[in-house]
Amino acid sequence: MIFRSTSLLLLAFATTVSAFDDLASLLDKPPEEGKIWAVLAAGSSTWLNYRHQADVCHAYQILKNHGIPDDRIIVMMTDDIAYHKENPTPGIIINHPNGNDVYKGVPKDYTGSTVTSKNFMAILRGDKKALHGEGSGKVLESGRNDHVFIYFADHGTIGGLIFSDNVLSSRELFQTICYMFTNRRYDKMVIYIEACYAGSMFENILPTYLNVYATVSAGSGRASHACYYDNFRKTYLGDSYSVGWMEDSDKKTLTKETLHQQYNVVKKETRSSNVQEFGDLSVSQLHVSEFQGRKESEPLVVPNVSMDLARSDDVPMAILKRRIQISHTPEEHREISWKIIKIHRNREFLSGKVKEIVAKLFPDQKFQNVIMEYRFQLKNFECYDKVQNHFNKECFSLPKNEYALRFMVVLVNICEIGVTSSRIITAMNDVCTHPPIYGIV
Repeated sequence: MIFRSTSLLLLAFATTVSAFDDLASLLDKPPEEGKIWAVLAAGSSTWLNYRHQADVCHAYQILKNHGIPDDRIIVMMTDDIAYHKENPTPGIIINHPNGNDVYKGVPKDYTGSTVTSKNFMAILRGDKKALHGEGSGKVLESGRNDHVFIYFADHGTIGGLIFSDNVLSSRELFQTICYMFTNRRYDKMVIYIEACYAGSMFENILPTYLNVYATVSAGSGRASHACYYDNFRKTYLGDSYSVGWMEDSDKKTLTKETLHQQYNVVKKETRSSNVQEFGDLSVSQLHVSEFQGRKESEPLVVPNVSMDLARSDDVPMAILKRRIQISHTPEEHREISWKIIKIHRNREFLSGKVKEIVAKLFPDQKFQNVIMEYRFQLKNFECYDKVQNHFNKECFSLPKNEYALRFMVVLVNICEIGVTSSRIITAMNDVCTHPPIYGIV
């Protein structure tokens, strides 16, 4: 009886050891090599913002050249510049003064009115039911072993990225990333963002355990910069941070360069703003090829030319100043001069309204100066998101008034010193009763 019991115990132990051996072999076995998925988005429109769509088209060409198929690349862009009336080369978009056409072959997944923050979030979640408008219907269908690369180019503000319809808040983006993580929509994810104040999208909000590595063109208190002004097209062709990483990817062997090495290259070359990195820095030790394509490609090197930098939210004024220098007739000179005057007047009108809002809340002049000039770090997201949204709807449209983006730090400051969102909204309602009298800022 004892012998029988001992035999049963030994058999059970042997079975358990065998099971552990099988488990160990499974754990030691490397996971199946995942696929690479990408979402490329330019949130802006109009000829003045040519550079954002040019950036995204260039990014597509890099991923395509390095072997990522179109069914795993999702492109969002208004698509209003290739055949724009001001385009002297219809059907062609370039991202460098001596560059090739980057528009050819770019998928038209989401264009026009479908380029929205809600569609962007739905694409990342893989939620086809949440899509609006007539797009391709493509969403991320990535899985637990896959790598995801996200690139966004447009204007930004404190805690927000600008789309043509509204502002995508840092909280919304973070919640979407958390959804993707908990639903195992990726193994590792890399995010590159070209936008003013882009650092505020991840500052104190992106933990390392999400396996996400992000780099941005500018910190939470800095603007990004347009580059490569083209006299022929009379607009800026690219953005400093963006052309930095893309021209690096064009000429490097991606299987031999790490993300961290690329980050250092871009940080060194983007002198106009403070390029930053966030999240899981261990991901940056992976090769660039793990997110931009594993296929070898012929190096593409463009000649060095002057960057001709301009602060992103100052591009409309910078373009007009360049145009007036080469105006050919007195009539043309007067027309451009009047446009410059209108922009200055609109800026004065806008800044005046913001100062009125502050004065409604703080009678003391010295305190008003502090609120207008200081920079508190954004922590009270609930208050700020509410008042920024109200300002966008009732005072000045942020997608249409780039200059207004500079003043969102004032709303951050008011929230951070403890003023309630309801009081701030009441002050806005008292002040924002008339639209700009000179047209769009």
